[in-house]
Amino acid sequence: MKKAELFSKSELLEIFVNHRVDSVFPGDWESIFKGSGYEFWDLREMVRSDTCGSIDWKATAKTGKPWIREYLAESYVNLMILYDVSRSMSAGDKELSAANIAASLAYTAARANNGCGMILFADNVKTYIPPRMGWFHFGKIIRTIAEASPIRCGKTDPNPALGKLMAELPESLTFILSDFLYPIKLNFTFKDRTYGNKRHEVKALQILEDFEIALPAKSTGVILLHDYETREKRLIDLSKWKIYNRKRGEFIEKVHSRLNAAGIDTVILKPSDDFAAKIKTLMDGRN
Repeated sequence: MKKAELFSKSELLEIFVNHRVDSVFPGDWESIFKGSGYEFWDLREMVRSDTCGSIDWKATAKTGKPWIREYLAESYVNLMILYDVSRSMSAGDKELSAANIAASLAYTAARANNGCGMILFADNVKTYIPPRMGWFHFGKIIRTIAEASPIRCGKTDPNPALGKLMAELPESLTFILSDFLYPIKLNFTFKDRTYGNKRHEVKALQILEDFEIALPAKSTGVILLHDYETREKRLIDLSKWKIYNRKRGEFIEKVHSRLNAAGIDTVILKPSDDFAAKIKTLMDGRN
């Protein structure tokens, strides 16, 4: 979905109310739920609706018939969306992009008959929606997205949301939607997808505008930047774009390093990106 095709929040709500969801969201992302690393359960013979990616080639070679690997969690996965509603997300089209991504993820879960829940967070948990299946619950998710408003806070922190996730659910496939433009220090690790007796796979979708990543080469002039969280204003000399780009790159690299150290894979998504394709690539590359 390109930037020009992003739906407004009111359009997202209208799409569900008018039951037009079958034609407007990105298609099913099979890699979101298939082969998600949960416990191997059994083999069964392949049927027409199965995909080649699920074939167990060793068993197929031995018997001459195609066999499919099944996993305990494959029939039902709790998809959780941790949704940043801090004021920094209102810069540019980030909030709109996050809304479209969250709606598409929830739609994918509903289509796959998986549960979907949501946690809105800023400096703390603002809203918790337990995961449920079905289109009625999908409508509740869409309404929550449409009605969410940016919140000014002293410090954005995903830890309370992750703590809520761990306390409420034994397992999940979780996506954190945030710009991550704040110091990252996580209290949890998901390296082996376990924490205590619980199992969670967590992915970070870093939503950024182009200028938050780098300025164009050979920029000139002066611009006034406004911090949505602190209300601070600062003049930026664009001729120092090399210094700006280096510092931005270092900051983003540090954020990704700390997320990866906690076992959280990360991808940058800009409003102009085909986010479904980039998320699918992220999920295809999972261990």
